[in-house]
Amino acid sequence: MRIALKIFLILFSLQLTHCTYAQKNVPLDKGDRIPQWVNAPYDVFPQNQYIVGVGSGDTRDAAEKNAIAEIAKVFQSNIHVDETLVESALEHTKGKTTELTTNSQMLNQTNITSNLELKNIKIDRVYFSEKEGQYYALAVLNRAETALLYRKDFDENDALMQKYYQQAAKESNKLHKLSDLNKAYALFEVNRLINEKYKVLTNGQGLKSSIQENELKQALRQAREAISIQLKAENDTPPEVGDYLKEMIGNLGFKISNKPSDFVLNYRLERTKTNLNRPGIVAFNWQLTIRLSDRINNVTLKTFTVRKRTAAISEGEATARILRLAKMQIQNQFYRQFMDYLNSF
Repeated sequence: MRIALKIFLILFSLQLTHCTYAQKNVPLDKGDRIPQWVNAPYDVFPQNQYIVGVGSGDTRDAAEKNAIAEIAKVFQSNIHVDETLVESALEHTKGKTTELTTNSQMLNQTNITSNLELKNIKIDRVYFSEKEGQYYALAVLNRAETALLYRKDFDENDALMQKYYQQAAKESNKLHKLSDLNKAYALFEVNRLINEKYKVLTNGQGLKSSIQENELKQALRQAREAISIQLKAENDTPPEVGDYLKEMIGNLGFKISNKPSDFVLNYRLERTKTNLNRPGIVAFNWQLTIRLSDRINNVTLKTFTVRKRTAAISEGEATARILRLAKMQIQNQFYRQFMDYLNSF
């Protein structure tokens, strides 16, 4: 299932490890009188040239991290992204080329919710108040310098996006075309994140993509609509499982067909009652199995299997829990496994 997530351009706890600053090179000042920059940092660094953050803490490290977090707040913005699609596409892009920018590579190493690297932050001043027993730190980001760094990343990603988009136009194999377009779209999404930061740095001046979003989305939609999937339930699988799979396939943009199709998806949910020797508790061992056959390339994929035990106070409640868990497996783990296959070409 496509996951539309509100993700922040900066996630403080993960971003701090990727920030560039050198605390050891900054001398520690001490005294009883709080310096002016603690309460009026823009008196020292003009706001039209810099973004600054002041942080405090019981330790120097805590004060510096809090100062960086204050700068991060300036970049905070909500954006909707298909997290799994972007992660999967970039992961397979990384495996086939060394042309990815640092930002794109990092998205493969962590998780897209950690977003892009917060670049070029420096700790400029650190002060310890002997009277308060408190550390203060001043973090500084140069707008012009940082904007140039993000523009470079944007341009490199844009060139690679064009490459995949042009490759897709020449492809006759449906899955190869879709894979190239997924990669192009993932790079477009990464550049959307970069552009959001760039706008903050330049007071609203955005960067322009070489491919229009509508053009890319239309090509991707057509590639998805060209692929069909046939669903086949096995044994006494509850109809809800088929509904969950249909929802996932619909969100992918593929067509569902009753005839032999590009993919054939066989699925079953088996349940076996088990005795836990606990009065008033009903339990089942259950197994969800999904086998996906690729008829375009004549490949039977590795079977997706989940085995679990679920207990409840009644058989009806236990069945409901099993179905909820099965839905989660389909929408998350199976969706990711299927997406990885689609992007592997």
